[in-house]
Amino acid sequence: MPNLYKRIEVIRRTPNRELIIYRCLEVLGQGGYVVQSADRLREPFSQKDRDVLERQFWELLSETPPEERSAPHATLEQAIAAFESEFA
Repeated sequence: MPNLYKRIEVIRRTPNRELIIYRCLEVLGQGGYVVQSADRLREPFSQKDRDVLERQFWELLSETPPEERSAPHATLEQAIAAFESEFA
């Protein structure tokens, strides 16, 4: 049976007024959280930029199950920390 996911966005504000949007998923049934991607936004914000990031989210999700790219973690905070250490 295919996995089910619950989408959760977590936003970090940085001192330089940048926003980091962590695109997280809760893996239902199996349990745990993974970070699908992290998007960075700076002013001026445009709808076109948001649309591109949204399309990339769905393309990535359709290509590979997120729990195959990154092991699920017990909490969102742990999933974000693991994503940051892997992609920083």
